[in-house]
Amino acid sequence: MERKTRDVLAESGCGTAGNDSPLPRHRLKPVALHHWTRWDTLGLPARAAILAVSFFVEKIFLAHTGAELFLAHQFAFQFTVALLTALTVFAMAYRKAGPSPVISPAQPARIRPIWMVAHLGLLACLAWLSPLLLPATSASIPFPAVVCLWLAIAAAAVFCAFAAMAPLHLWLKGARALGKIWLYSGAAALVAAAAVPSSRDLWGSMTAATFHLVRFILLPILPDLTADPATRVLSTHDFAIEILPLCSGLEGVSLILVFTIAWLWYFRTEYRFPAALWLIPLGMMLMFALNAVRIAVLLLIGNAGYAGVASVGFHSQAGWIAFNAVAVGIAVWSQRARWWTRDEAPLRQGELDNPTALFLMPLLAILAAGMLSRAFSGRFEWLYPLRLLACLLVLGIYRRRLAALEWRGSWRGVLAGIGVFAVWYVGLRYFIQNAGPPQELAAAPPLLRWSWIGCRVLASVVTVPLAEELAYRGFLMRRLQSGNFDSLPYERVGWVALLASSLLFGAVHGAMWLPGIISGFVYGWIAKRQGQLGEAVIAHATTNLLVAALALGLNDWSGF
Repeated sequence: MERKTRDVLAESGCGTAGNDSPLPRHRLKPVALHHWTRWDTLGLPARAAILAVSFFVEKIFLAHTGAELFLAHQFAFQFTVALLTALTVFAMAYRKAGPSPVISPAQPARIRPIWMVAHLGLLACLAWLSPLLLPATSASIPFPAVVCLWLAIAAAAVFCAFAAMAPLHLWLKGARALGKIWLYSGAAALVAAAAVPSSRDLWGSMTAATFHLVRFILLPILPDLTADPATRVLSTHDFAIEILPLCSGLEGVSLILVFTIAWLWYFRTEYRFPAALWLIPLGMMLMFALNAVRIAVLLLIGNAGYAGVASVGFHSQAGWIAFNAVAVGIAVWSQRARWWTRDEAPLRQGELDNPTALFLMPLLAILAAGMLSRAFSGRFEWLYPLRLLACLLVLGIYRRRLAALEWRGSWRGVLAGIGVFAVWYVGLRYFIQNAGPPQELAAAPPLLRWSWIGCRVLASVVTVPLAEELAYRGFLMRRLQSGNFDSLPYERVGWVALLASSLLFGAVHGAMWLPGIISGFVYGWIAKRQGQLGEAVIAHATTNLLVAALALGLNDWSGF
Protein backbone atom coordinates (compact mmCIF):
# COMPACT_ATOMS: atom_id res chain seq x y z
CA MET A 1 0.00 0.00 0.00
CA GLU A 2 2.89 2.37 0.87
CA ARG A 3 4.62 1.73 -2.47
CA LYS A 4 1.41 2.36 -4.43
CA THR A 5 0.88 5.63 -2.56
CA ARG A 6 4.41 6.81 -3.38
CA ASP A 7 3.89 5.97 -7.06
CA VAL A 8 0.65 7.90 -7.22
CA LEU A 9 2.22 10.88 -5.49
CA ALA A 10 5.25 10.80 -7.76
CA GLU A 11 3.10 10.69 -10.90
CA SER A 12 0.98 13.53 -9.57
CA GLY A 13 3.92 15.93 -9.03
CA CYS A 14 4.08 15.31 -5.27
CA GLY A 15 6.95 13.78 -3.38
CA THR A 16 9.19 14.04 -0.35
CA ALA A 17 12.46 15.80 0.12
CA GLY A 18 13.55 13.14 2.52
CA ASN A 19 12.01 10.32 4.48
CA ASP A 20 9.80 12.61 6.54
CA SER A 21 10.25 16.13 5.14
CA PRO A 22 7.51 17.19 2.75
CA LEU A 23 8.21 19.37 -0.26
CA PRO A 24 7.32 23.07 -0.14
CA ARG A 25 3.63 23.71 -0.02
CA HIS A 26 3.51 25.57 -3.37
CA ARG A 27 4.64 22.43 -5.26
CA LEU A 28 1.72 20.33 -4.12
CA LYS A 29 -0.94 19.76 -6.78
CA PRO A 30 -4.44 18.42 -6.22
CA VAL A 31 -4.99 14.91 -7.56
CA ALA A 32 -8.33 14.23 -9.26
CA LEU A 33 -9.92 11.00 -8.07
CA HIS A 34 -11.91 9.14 -10.68
CA HIS A 35 -14.51 6.56 -9.75
CA TRP A 36 -14.19 4.08 -12.58
CA THR A 37 -17.02 1.68 -13.24
CA ARG A 38 -16.71 -1.98 -14.20
CA TRP A 39 -17.42 -1.03 -17.80
CA ASP A 40 -14.38 1.25 -17.85
CA THR A 41 -11.99 -1.56 -16.87
CA LEU A 42 -13.16 -4.12 -19.43
CA GLY A 43 -10.42 -5.56 -21.63
CA LEU A 44 -10.42 -5.34 -25.42
CA PRO A 45 -11.49 -9.00 -25.89
CA ALA A 46 -14.55 -8.41 -23.70
CA ARG A 47 -15.39 -5.23 -25.60
CA ALA A 48 -14.97 -7.04 -28.92
CA ALA A 49 -17.34 -9.77 -27.69
CA ILE A 50 -19.92 -7.12 -26.75
CA LEU A 51 -19.61 -5.61 -30.22
CA ALA A 52 -20.07 -9.05 -31.83
CA VAL A 53 -23.29 -9.61 -29.91
CA SER A 54 -24.47 -6.07 -30.76
CA PHE A 55 -23.78 -6.53 -34.47
CA PHE A 56 -25.64 -9.84 -34.44
CA VAL A 57 -28.72 -8.24 -32.83
CA GLU A 58 -28.55 -5.31 -35.26
CA LYS A 59 -28.35 -7.73 -38.18
CA ILE A 60 -31.62 -9.30 -37.03
CA PHE A 61 -33.17 -5.84 -36.72
CA LEU A 62 -32.11 -4.82 -40.23
CA ALA A 63 -33.27 -8.13 -41.71
CA HIS A 64 -36.73 -7.65 -40.20
CA THR A 65 -36.82 -4.03 -41.34
CA GLY A 66 -35.79 -4.68 -44.90
CA ALA A 67 -37.21 -8.17 -45.36
CA GLU A 68 -34.64 -10.39 -47.16
CA LEU A 69 -31.43 -8.46 -47.85
CA PHE A 70 -29.13 -9.52 -50.62
CA LEU A 71 -26.56 -12.28 -50.03
CA ALA A 72 -23.46 -10.09 -49.76
CA HIS A 73 -25.11 -8.08 -46.98
CA GLN A 74 -25.81 -11.22 -44.98
CA PHE A 75 -22.34 -12.63 -45.57
CA ALA A 76 -20.68 -9.38 -44.47
CA PHE A 77 -22.49 -9.33 -41.16
CA GLN A 78 -21.94 -13.04 -40.54
CA PHE A 79 -18.24 -12.68 -41.33
CA THR A 80 -17.87 -9.61 -39.08
CA VAL A 81 -19.53 -11.28 -36.11
CA ALA A 82 -17.59 -14.50 -36.64
CA LEU A 83 -14.31 -12.58 -36.99
CA LEU A 84 -14.81 -10.64 -33.76
CA THR A 85 -15.80 -13.80 -31.93
CA ALA A 86 -12.80 -15.74 -33.28
CA LEU A 87 -10.42 -12.89 -32.42
CA THR A 88 -11.74 -12.79 -28.88
CA VAL A 89 -11.40 -16.55 -28.39
CA PHE A 90 -7.94 -16.83 -29.98
CA ALA A 91 -6.61 -13.76 -28.20
CA MET A 92 -7.63 -15.08 -24.80
CA ALA A 93 -6.72 -18.71 -25.44
CA TYR A 94 -3.32 -18.27 -27.09
CA ARG A 95 -1.54 -15.57 -25.13
CA LYS A 96 1.84 -17.03 -26.18
CA ALA A 97 1.34 -15.46 -29.60
CA GLY A 98 2.25 -12.05 -28.22
CA PRO A 99 1.41 -9.52 -25.53
CA SER A 100 -2.17 -9.70 -24.40
CA PRO A 101 -4.18 -6.85 -25.93
CA VAL A 102 -6.14 -6.33 -22.75
CA ILE A 103 -6.76 -2.95 -21.20
CA SER A 104 -5.35 -3.09 -17.69
CA PRO A 105 -7.66 -2.01 -14.87
CA ALA A 106 -4.89 0.44 -13.96
CA GLN A 107 -5.41 2.14 -17.35
CA PRO A 108 -9.18 2.27 -17.76
CA ALA A 109 -10.91 3.57 -20.86
CA ARG A 110 -14.35 5.04 -20.59
CA ILE A 111 -17.27 3.98 -22.73
CA ARG A 112 -18.12 7.05 -24.85
CA PRO A 113 -21.90 7.49 -25.24
CA ILE A 114 -21.68 10.16 -27.94
CA TRP A 115 -20.16 7.68 -30.38
CA MET A 116 -22.84 5.13 -29.50
CA VAL A 117 -25.53 7.73 -30.25
CA ALA A 118 -23.88 8.33 -33.63
CA HIS A 119 -23.82 4.56 -34.23
CA LEU A 120 -27.53 4.25 -33.49
CA GLY A 121 -28.28 7.19 -35.79
CA LEU A 122 -26.38 5.55 -38.63
CA LEU A 123 -28.16 2.27 -37.87
CA ALA A 124 -31.48 4.09 -38.35
CA CYS A 125 -30.24 5.28 -41.75
CA LEU A 126 -29.37 1.69 -42.66
CA ALA A 127 -32.86 0.60 -41.65
CA TRP A 128 -34.27 3.16 -44.08
CA LEU A 129 -31.90 2.20 -46.89
CA SER A 130 -32.14 -1.60 -46.52
CA PRO A 131 -35.54 -1.98 -48.26
CA LEU A 132 -34.12 -0.11 -51.26
CA LEU A 133 -31.65 -2.95 -51.78
CA LEU A 134 -34.47 -5.25 -52.85
CA PRO A 135 -34.54 -5.66 -56.64
CA ALA A 136 -38.32 -5.30 -56.73
CA THR A 137 -38.25 -1.98 -54.91
CA SER A 138 -38.71 1.10 -57.06
CA ALA A 139 -36.73 4.12 -55.88
CA SER A 140 -35.71 7.45 -57.31
CA ILE A 141 -32.08 6.78 -56.32
CA PRO A 142 -30.11 4.55 -58.75
CA PHE A 143 -29.41 1.11 -57.37
CA PRO A 144 -25.57 1.38 -57.57
CA ALA A 145 -25.79 4.64 -55.61
CA VAL A 146 -27.94 2.92 -52.96
CA VAL A 147 -25.37 0.15 -52.60
CA CYS A 148 -22.46 2.56 -52.28
CA LEU A 149 -24.34 4.75 -49.82
CA TRP A 150 -25.35 1.70 -47.76
CA LEU A 151 -21.76 0.43 -47.62
CA ALA A 152 -20.43 3.84 -46.63
CA ILE A 153 -22.98 4.26 -43.84
CA ALA A 154 -22.39 0.70 -42.64
CA ALA A 155 -18.63 1.32 -42.46
CA ALA A 156 -19.23 4.56 -40.54
CA ALA A 157 -21.59 2.73 -38.16
CA VAL A 158 -18.98 0.05 -37.46
CA PHE A 159 -16.34 2.72 -36.88
CA CYS A 160 -18.59 4.58 -34.40
CA ALA A 161 -19.33 1.34 -32.55
CA PHE A 162 -15.64 0.62 -32.08
CA ALA A 163 -14.94 4.25 -31.12
CA ALA A 164 -17.70 4.08 -28.51
CA MET A 165 -16.21 1.01 -26.83
CA ALA A 166 -12.58 2.24 -26.68
CA PRO A 167 -10.28 4.91 -28.20
CA LEU A 168 -8.93 4.16 -31.64
CA HIS A 169 -5.28 3.98 -30.54
CA LEU A 170 -6.13 1.17 -28.09
CA TRP A 171 -7.80 -0.83 -30.84
CA LEU A 172 -4.75 -0.32 -33.07
CA LYS A 173 -2.43 -1.38 -30.26
CA GLY A 174 -4.47 -4.50 -29.65
CA ALA A 175 -4.61 -5.27 -33.39
CA ARG A 176 -0.82 -5.10 -33.67
CA ALA A 177 -0.43 -7.34 -30.62
CA LEU A 178 -2.57 -10.10 -32.18
CA GLY A 179 0.05 -10.97 -34.79
CA LYS A 180 -0.72 -14.26 -36.57
CA ILE A 181 -3.99 -14.59 -34.68
CA TRP A 182 -5.51 -12.41 -37.42
CA LEU A 183 -4.77 -15.16 -39.95
CA TYR A 184 -6.33 -17.90 -37.83
CA SER A 185 -9.36 -15.80 -36.94
CA GLY A 186 -9.93 -14.68 -40.52
CA ALA A 187 -9.82 -18.27 -41.77
CA ALA A 188 -12.21 -19.43 -39.05
CA ALA A 189 -14.61 -16.55 -39.74
CA LEU A 190 -14.52 -17.21 -43.49
CA VAL A 191 -15.33 -20.90 -42.98
CA ALA A 192 -18.09 -20.08 -40.49
CA ALA A 193 -19.73 -17.47 -42.72
CA ALA A 194 -19.53 -19.73 -45.79
CA ALA A 195 -20.91 -22.70 -43.87
CA VAL A 196 -24.15 -20.96 -42.94
CA PRO A 197 -25.81 -21.23 -46.39
CA SER A 198 -24.46 -24.73 -46.99
CA SER A 199 -25.67 -25.92 -43.59
CA ARG A 200 -29.18 -26.17 -45.01
CA ASP A 201 -28.02 -29.16 -47.02
CA LEU A 202 -27.22 -31.00 -43.79
CA TRP A 203 -30.91 -31.36 -42.96
CA GLY A 204 -31.51 -33.86 -45.76
CA SER A 205 -28.48 -36.03 -45.06
CA MET A 206 -29.02 -35.91 -41.29
CA THR A 207 -32.68 -36.88 -41.73
CA ALA A 208 -31.75 -39.88 -43.89
CA ALA A 209 -29.07 -41.00 -41.42
CA THR A 210 -31.54 -40.70 -38.52
CA PHE A 211 -34.13 -42.74 -40.41
CA HIS A 212 -31.72 -45.62 -41.04
CA LEU A 213 -30.44 -45.58 -37.45
CA VAL A 214 -33.97 -45.67 -36.01
CA ARG A 215 -34.87 -48.56 -38.30
CA PHE A 216 -31.71 -50.38 -37.20
CA ILE A 217 -32.71 -49.95 -33.54
CA LEU A 218 -36.35 -51.04 -34.01
CA LEU A 219 -36.01 -54.05 -36.34
CA PRO A 220 -34.86 -56.48 -33.60
CA ILE A 221 -37.73 -55.31 -31.36
CA LEU A 222 -40.51 -54.98 -33.98
CA PRO A 223 -40.09 -57.63 -36.70
CA ASP A 224 -43.25 -56.38 -38.46
CA LEU A 225 -41.88 -52.84 -38.79
CA THR A 226 -42.48 -51.23 -42.18
CA ALA A 227 -39.89 -48.67 -43.28
CA ASP A 228 -40.24 -46.54 -46.41
CA PRO A 229 -36.98 -44.67 -47.22
CA ALA A 230 -38.70 -42.54 -49.87
CA THR A 231 -41.17 -40.97 -47.43
CA ARG A 232 -39.09 -41.72 -44.30
CA VAL A 233 -42.14 -43.26 -42.61
CA LEU A 234 -41.76 -46.01 -39.99
CA SER A 235 -44.98 -47.82 -39.16
CA THR A 236 -46.53 -50.79 -37.46
CA HIS A 237 -50.12 -52.01 -37.52
CA ASP A 238 -51.05 -49.62 -34.70
CA PHE A 239 -48.80 -46.57 -34.98
CA ALA A 240 -46.68 -44.70 -37.55
CA ILE A 241 -44.21 -41.86 -37.48
CA GLU A 242 -42.64 -39.70 -40.18
CA ILE A 243 -39.09 -38.47 -39.65
CA LEU A 244 -39.10 -34.85 -40.76
CA PRO A 245 -35.98 -32.67 -41.11
CA LEU A 246 -36.76 -31.10 -37.74
CA CYS A 247 -36.49 -34.57 -36.21
CA SER A 248 -33.03 -35.18 -37.67
CA GLY A 249 -31.28 -34.18 -34.46
CA LEU A 250 -29.29 -31.35 -36.05
CA GLU A 251 -30.62 -28.82 -33.53
CA GLY A 252 -29.65 -31.02 -30.58
CA VAL A 253 -26.20 -31.65 -32.04
CA SER A 254 -25.73 -27.91 -32.51
CA LEU A 255 -26.78 -27.20 -28.93
CA ILE A 256 -24.34 -29.77 -27.59
CA LEU A 257 -21.60 -28.30 -29.78
CA VAL A 258 -22.17 -24.83 -28.30
CA PHE A 259 -22.48 -26.20 -24.75
CA THR A 260 -19.30 -28.28 -24.97
CA ILE A 261 -17.22 -25.43 -26.37
CA ALA A 262 -18.52 -23.05 -23.72
CA TRP A 263 -17.91 -25.61 -20.97
CA LEU A 264 -14.33 -26.32 -22.07
CA TRP A 265 -13.62 -22.62 -22.35
CA TYR A 266 -14.98 -21.79 -18.92
CA PHE A 267 -13.05 -24.65 -17.24
CA ARG A 268 -10.03 -24.46 -19.56
CA THR A 269 -7.54 -24.39 -16.65
CA GLU A 270 -8.80 -27.76 -15.39
CA TYR A 271 -8.65 -29.76 -18.64
CA ARG A 272 -5.82 -31.27 -20.66
CA PHE A 273 -5.58 -29.89 -24.17
CA PRO A 274 -5.72 -31.04 -26.90
CA ALA A 275 -7.04 -34.30 -25.34
CA ALA A 276 -10.12 -32.52 -23.97
CA LEU A 277 -11.12 -31.45 -27.48
CA TRP A 278 -12.28 -35.02 -28.10
CA LEU A 279 -15.24 -34.22 -25.85
CA ILE A 280 -16.70 -32.07 -28.65
CA PRO A 281 -17.19 -34.82 -31.31
CA LEU A 282 -17.99 -37.33 -28.56
CA GLY A 283 -20.84 -35.17 -27.28
CA MET A 284 -22.16 -34.54 -30.80
CA MET A 285 -22.18 -38.25 -31.68
CA LEU A 286 -23.83 -39.13 -28.39
CA MET A 287 -26.53 -36.52 -28.94
CA PHE A 288 -27.21 -37.82 -32.46
CA ALA A 289 -27.49 -41.39 -31.17
CA LEU A 290 -29.82 -40.39 -28.33
CA ASN A 291 -32.05 -38.54 -30.77
CA ALA A 292 -32.48 -41.76 -32.75
CA VAL A 293 -33.20 -43.64 -29.51
CA ARG A 294 -35.79 -40.95 -28.65
CA ILE A 295 -37.64 -41.50 -31.93
CA ALA A 296 -37.47 -45.29 -31.51
CA VAL A 297 -38.90 -45.09 -27.99
CA LEU A 298 -41.63 -42.74 -29.24
CA LEU A 299 -42.76 -45.33 -31.78
CA LEU A 300 -42.63 -48.09 -29.15
CA ILE A 301 -44.82 -46.04 -26.79
CA GLY A 302 -47.34 -45.33 -29.54
CA ASN A 303 -47.32 -48.96 -30.68
CA ALA A 304 -48.04 -50.06 -27.10
CA GLY A 305 -51.34 -48.19 -27.18
CA TYR A 306 -50.33 -44.86 -25.64
CA ALA A 307 -50.61 -42.68 -28.72
CA GLY A 308 -51.46 -39.57 -26.68
CA VAL A 309 -48.39 -39.95 -24.47
CA ALA A 310 -46.17 -40.54 -27.50
CA SER A 311 -47.43 -37.69 -29.70
CA VAL A 312 -47.97 -35.05 -26.99
CA GLY A 313 -45.90 -35.54 -23.86
CA PHE A 314 -42.95 -37.65 -24.92
CA HIS A 315 -42.56 -35.98 -28.31
CA SER A 316 -42.28 -32.50 -26.77
CA GLN A 317 -40.03 -33.31 -23.81
CA ALA A 318 -37.77 -36.20 -24.81
CA GLY A 319 -35.46 -34.00 -26.87
CA TRP A 320 -34.73 -31.71 -23.92
CA ILE A 321 -34.30 -34.70 -21.64
CA ALA A 322 -31.70 -36.13 -24.04
CA PHE A 323 -29.88 -32.80 -24.27
CA ASN A 324 -29.79 -32.36 -20.49
CA ALA A 325 -28.61 -35.94 -20.04
CA VAL A 326 -25.72 -35.50 -22.48
CA ALA A 327 -24.76 -32.06 -21.11
CA VAL A 328 -24.79 -33.18 -17.49
CA GLY A 329 -23.02 -36.41 -18.40
CA ILE A 330 -20.21 -34.53 -20.15
CA ALA A 331 -19.89 -32.05 -17.29
CA VAL A 332 -19.79 -34.67 -14.53
CA TRP A 333 -17.92 -37.50 -16.20
CA SER A 334 -15.24 -35.38 -17.88
CA GLN A 335 -14.25 -33.71 -14.61
CA ARG A 336 -13.82 -37.09 -12.92
CA ALA A 337 -11.79 -38.72 -15.69
CA ARG A 338 -8.06 -38.20 -15.18
CA TRP A 339 -7.45 -38.60 -18.89
CA TRP A 340 -9.34 -35.35 -19.57
CA THR A 341 -8.37 -33.26 -16.53
CA ARG A 342 -5.04 -32.03 -15.26
CA ASP A 343 -3.30 -33.82 -12.40
CA GLU A 344 -3.52 -30.74 -10.22
CA ALA A 345 -7.26 -30.34 -10.77
CA PRO A 346 -9.07 -30.95 -7.48
CA LEU A 347 -11.29 -33.95 -7.08
CA ARG A 348 -14.92 -33.02 -6.69
CA GLN A 349 -16.03 -35.07 -3.73
CA GLY A 350 -17.90 -32.39 -1.79
CA GLU A 351 -20.74 -31.28 -4.04
CA LEU A 352 -23.04 -31.06 -1.02
CA ASP A 353 -20.77 -28.32 0.37
CA ASN A 354 -21.19 -26.25 -2.77
CA PRO A 355 -23.32 -23.19 -1.92
CA THR A 356 -24.51 -22.94 -5.53
CA ALA A 357 -25.92 -26.47 -5.37
CA LEU A 358 -27.67 -25.70 -2.10
CA PHE A 359 -29.62 -22.84 -3.67
CA LEU A 360 -30.25 -24.29 -7.12
CA MET A 361 -30.79 -28.03 -6.65
CA PRO A 362 -34.41 -27.79 -5.34
CA LEU A 363 -35.53 -25.86 -8.43
CA LEU A 364 -33.49 -28.06 -10.77
CA ALA A 365 -35.13 -31.12 -9.23
CA ILE A 366 -38.58 -29.65 -9.94
CA LEU A 367 -37.62 -28.85 -13.55
CA ALA A 368 -36.12 -32.30 -14.17
CA ALA A 369 -39.12 -34.06 -12.65
CA GLY A 370 -41.40 -31.80 -14.68
CA MET A 371 -39.78 -32.87 -17.94
CA LEU A 372 -40.17 -36.51 -17.00
CA SER A 373 -43.77 -36.11 -15.85
CA ARG A 374 -44.78 -34.27 -19.02
CA ALA A 375 -42.89 -36.73 -21.21
CA PHE A 376 -44.82 -39.70 -19.87
CA SER A 377 -48.19 -37.96 -19.66
CA GLY A 378 -50.69 -37.33 -22.39
CA ARG A 379 -52.66 -34.13 -22.71
CA PHE A 380 -52.94 -33.89 -18.92
CA GLU A 381 -49.97 -34.15 -16.57
CA TRP A 382 -51.11 -36.92 -14.24
CA LEU A 383 -47.56 -37.44 -12.99
CA TYR A 384 -47.30 -33.92 -11.54
CA PRO A 385 -46.73 -35.33 -8.01
CA LEU A 386 -43.24 -36.35 -9.22
CA ARG A 387 -42.29 -32.67 -8.98
CA LEU A 388 -43.37 -32.52 -5.35
CA LEU A 389 -41.55 -35.73 -4.46
CA ALA A 390 -38.35 -34.73 -6.26
CA CYS A 391 -38.17 -31.37 -4.49
CA LEU A 392 -38.94 -32.90 -1.08
CA LEU A 393 -36.16 -35.43 -1.66
CA VAL A 394 -33.60 -32.71 -2.42
CA LEU A 395 -34.80 -30.59 0.51
CA GLY A 396 -34.33 -33.64 2.73
CA ILE A 397 -30.78 -34.13 1.46
CA TYR A 398 -29.88 -30.51 2.21
CA ARG A 399 -32.05 -30.20 5.34
CA ARG A 400 -29.18 -29.49 7.76
CA ARG A 401 -27.63 -26.73 5.67
CA LEU A 402 -31.03 -25.26 4.83
CA ALA A 403 -31.90 -25.16 8.54
CA ALA A 404 -28.87 -22.94 9.11
CA LEU A 405 -30.33 -20.22 6.85
CA GLU A 406 -32.46 -17.39 8.17
CA TRP A 407 -36.15 -18.37 7.78
CA ARG A 408 -37.90 -15.97 10.14
CA GLY A 409 -40.88 -14.10 8.78
CA SER A 410 -43.54 -11.65 9.87
CA TRP A 411 -46.82 -10.08 8.87
CA ARG A 412 -44.93 -7.99 6.29
CA GLY A 413 -44.39 -11.07 4.15
CA VAL A 414 -48.09 -11.92 4.30
CA LEU A 415 -49.08 -8.38 3.27
CA ALA A 416 -46.58 -8.42 0.44
CA GLY A 417 -47.97 -11.74 -0.76
CA ILE A 418 -51.52 -10.36 -0.73
CA GLY A 419 -50.37 -7.34 -2.73
CA VAL A 420 -48.67 -9.56 -5.30
CA PHE A 421 -51.84 -11.67 -5.56
CA ALA A 422 -53.81 -8.52 -6.40
CA VAL A 423 -51.36 -7.76 -9.22
CA TRP A 424 -51.49 -11.39 -10.33
CA TYR A 425 -55.30 -11.37 -10.36
CA VAL A 426 -55.39 -8.28 -12.57
CA GLY A 427 -52.84 -9.90 -14.88
CA LEU A 428 -54.98 -13.01 -15.18
CA ARG A 429 -57.91 -10.90 -16.38
CA TYR A 430 -55.81 -9.22 -19.09
CA PHE A 431 -53.29 -11.84 -20.21
CA ILE A 432 -55.02 -15.23 -19.81
CA GLN A 433 -58.53 -16.32 -20.63
CA ASN A 434 -60.60 -17.61 -17.72
CA ALA A 435 -60.67 -21.42 -17.69
CA GLY A 436 -62.14 -24.11 -15.49
CA PRO A 437 -60.43 -27.31 -14.40
CA PRO A 438 -59.02 -29.58 -17.15
CA GLN A 439 -61.56 -31.99 -18.57
CA GLU A 440 -59.42 -35.03 -17.77
CA LEU A 441 -59.20 -34.02 -14.13
CA ALA A 442 -62.91 -33.21 -13.86
CA ALA A 443 -63.81 -36.64 -15.31
CA ALA A 444 -61.47 -38.56 -12.99
CA PRO A 445 -62.72 -40.52 -9.94
CA PRO A 446 -63.02 -38.33 -6.80
CA LEU A 447 -60.17 -40.03 -4.92
CA LEU A 448 -57.75 -39.64 -7.82
CA ARG A 449 -58.92 -36.10 -8.54
CA TRP A 450 -58.54 -34.79 -4.98
CA SER A 451 -55.25 -36.60 -4.46
CA TRP A 452 -53.84 -34.85 -7.51
CA ILE A 453 -55.26 -31.49 -6.38
CA GLY A 454 -53.81 -31.99 -2.90
CA CYS A 455 -50.32 -32.62 -4.34
CA ARG A 456 -50.67 -29.59 -6.59
CA VAL A 457 -51.70 -27.28 -3.73
CA LEU A 458 -48.95 -28.62 -1.45
CA ALA A 459 -46.36 -28.06 -4.17
CA SER A 460 -47.64 -24.56 -4.93
CA VAL A 461 -47.62 -23.44 -1.31
CA VAL A 462 -44.54 -25.28 0.06
CA THR A 463 -41.97 -26.60 -2.40
CA VAL A 464 -42.35 -24.10 -5.26
CA PRO A 465 -41.93 -20.97 -3.09
CA LEU A 466 -38.94 -22.51 -1.33
CA ALA A 467 -37.24 -23.65 -4.53
CA GLU A 468 -37.87 -20.47 -6.51
CA GLU A 469 -36.85 -18.11 -3.71
CA LEU A 470 -33.68 -20.07 -3.07
CA ALA A 471 -32.82 -19.92 -6.77
CA TYR A 472 -33.94 -16.42 -7.79
CA ARG A 473 -33.47 -14.38 -4.62
CA GLY A 474 -31.04 -16.51 -2.61
CA PHE A 475 -28.72 -17.24 -5.54
CA LEU A 476 -29.37 -15.19 -8.68
CA MET A 477 -30.10 -11.81 -7.11
CA ARG A 478 -27.02 -11.96 -4.90
CA ARG A 479 -24.84 -13.63 -7.54
CA LEU A 480 -25.45 -10.71 -9.89
CA GLN A 481 -24.09 -8.49 -7.13
CA SER A 482 -21.09 -10.53 -5.97
CA GLY A 483 -19.18 -13.69 -6.84
CA ASN A 484 -19.21 -14.65 -3.15
CA PHE A 485 -22.99 -14.51 -3.05
CA ASP A 486 -23.41 -16.84 -0.08
CA SER A 487 -21.66 -14.36 2.22
CA LEU A 488 -23.45 -11.26 0.84
CA PRO A 489 -26.17 -9.88 3.15
CA TYR A 490 -29.48 -9.29 1.44
CA GLU A 491 -29.44 -5.64 2.56
CA ARG A 492 -26.37 -5.00 0.38
CA VAL A 493 -27.98 -6.21 -2.84
CA GLY A 494 -28.09 -3.34 -5.36
CA TRP A 495 -31.14 -2.23 -7.26
CA VAL A 496 -29.66 -3.30 -10.60
CA ALA A 497 -29.26 -6.90 -9.38
CA LEU A 498 -32.76 -6.81 -7.92
CA LEU A 499 -34.26 -5.57 -11.19
CA ALA A 500 -32.27 -7.99 -13.36
CA SER A 501 -33.31 -11.01 -11.29
CA SER A 502 -36.91 -9.79 -11.42
CA LEU A 503 -36.78 -9.58 -15.21
CA LEU A 504 -35.52 -13.15 -15.46
CA PHE A 505 -38.15 -14.30 -12.97
CA GLY A 506 -40.87 -12.72 -15.09
CA ALA A 507 -39.47 -14.16 -18.33
CA VAL A 508 -40.03 -17.75 -17.15
CA HIS A 509 -43.73 -17.06 -16.51
CA GLY A 510 -44.68 -16.92 -20.18
CA ALA A 511 -47.80 -14.87 -20.92
CA MET A 512 -47.79 -13.60 -17.33
CA TRP A 513 -44.36 -12.04 -17.76
CA LEU A 514 -45.36 -8.56 -16.57
CA PRO A 515 -47.02 -9.71 -13.32
CA GLY A 516 -44.08 -12.09 -12.92
CA ILE A 517 -41.59 -9.20 -13.09
CA ILE A 518 -43.59 -7.24 -10.51
CA SER A 519 -43.85 -10.32 -8.28
CA GLY A 520 -40.12 -10.98 -8.48
CA PHE A 521 -39.37 -7.35 -7.66
CA VAL A 522 -41.63 -7.40 -4.58
CA TYR A 523 -40.19 -10.68 -3.30
CA GLY A 524 -36.65 -9.41 -3.84
CA TRP A 525 -37.43 -6.05 -2.26
CA ILE A 526 -38.86 -7.54 0.91
CA ALA A 527 -35.87 -9.91 1.21
CA LYS A 528 -33.57 -6.90 0.83
CA ARG A 529 -35.62 -4.77 3.23
CA GLN A 530 -35.87 -7.41 5.96
CA GLY A 531 -32.44 -8.89 5.34
CA GLN A 532 -33.60 -12.50 5.18
CA LEU A 533 -34.98 -14.98 2.65
CA GLY A 534 -37.75 -16.27 4.91
CA GLU A 535 -39.81 -13.12 4.40
CA ALA A 536 -39.77 -13.59 0.62
CA VAL A 537 -40.74 -17.26 0.98
CA ILE A 538 -43.73 -16.32 3.15
CA ALA A 539 -44.82 -13.67 0.63
CA HIS A 540 -44.48 -16.14 -2.26
CA ALA A 541 -46.34 -18.87 -0.38
CA THR A 542 -49.16 -16.43 0.49
CA THR A 543 -49.57 -15.46 -3.16
CA ASN A 544 -49.67 -19.08 -4.33
CA LEU A 545 -52.12 -20.02 -1.57
CA LEU A 546 -54.51 -17.30 -2.71
CA VAL A 547 -54.13 -18.40 -6.35
CA ALA A 548 -54.98 -21.97 -5.30
CA ALA A 549 -57.99 -20.69 -3.33
CA LEU A 550 -59.13 -18.77 -6.43
CA ALA A 551 -58.94 -21.95 -8.49
CA LEU A 552 -60.79 -24.14 -5.99
CA GLY A 553 -63.23 -21.55 -4.66
CA LEU A 554 -64.22 -19.65 -7.81
CA ASN A 555 -63.38 -22.39 -10.33
CA ASP A 556 -60.86 -20.10 -12.04
CA TRP A 557 -57.89 -22.31 -12.99
CA SER A 558 -56.25 -19.87 -15.39
CA GLY A 559 -53.38 -19.12 -13.01
CA PHE A 560 -53.17 -22.43 -11.14
